[in-house]
Amino acid sequence: MITTEMSILVPCYNDENVLPETMAALNDVVGLNSMNVETLIIDGQSTDNTLEAAKRLIRKHPALHIRVFSRRVQFRGFGSMVRYGLAYASGRYCVLISPDGFDPVELLPAFLAKLRAGCQLVQCSRYIREEDARSVSLRFRVFQRIYRFATRVLLGERITDTTNGFRAFDRNYVQALGTSSNRFNVCPEITFKVLLSGGKIEYIPGREVRDPERQKGTSKFKVRAEFPGYAFILFRAALHRRGISWF
Repeated sequence: MITTEMSILVPCYNDENVLPETMAALNDVVGLNSMNVETLIIDGQSTDNTLEAAKRLIRKHPALHIRVFSRRVQFRGFGSMVRYGLAYASGRYCVLISPDGFDPVELLPAFLAKLRAGCQLVQCSRYIREEDARSVSLRFRVFQRIYRFATRVLLGERITDTTNGFRAFDRNYVQALGTSSNRFNVCPEITFKVLLSGGKIEYIPGREVRDPERQKGTSKFKVRAEFPGYAFILFRAALHRRGISWF
């Protein structure tokens, strides 16, 4: 029996216009590298036609083995859809991909190679190379610089990119650790939990795709709304590091 090696999780909300192009790019990478994948598109009750657009992609890209989920919203947010997708994933490894087309999906074979070699988490880092950092908007760079500094102070760890959602991980390992975040702070939660549990983390340099000829979505990450959750996750990790509480 052939089992799925990698589950691709694509959380969506009002991404009707950008999802088809992102899936086409993903299909090219999967096909060229003969990757054994399943793709879980999780729709968080979009108000546009994202769900219908996703269903049309099932026959268009058979190599992606697309399954579409319409999630009834209890907790709205990126993290809640990631956790929902994990519950239905069957691959040994999982990768998170944004539907907006900004992730450099050509790095997927490199991600997979690192996981096969024994890593529990592989992340794309936009801050290893200076030219990659320029692909991130200034206000996000400022927020992420502050967060990396706080991480270094509170955890004593120099992490090159704590916030990037484009990452792959050992599914069973992360599910055993457990995740509870409902928003984008699920990303640093995964990073900190793998780190604190002694898991192996690797960072691969990459930059956000900024092709003016390609249609892009609008980032749903809002610093003001997400900052409290990010601070809370880091605070919990710092307490765990000092043996004060369980993370």
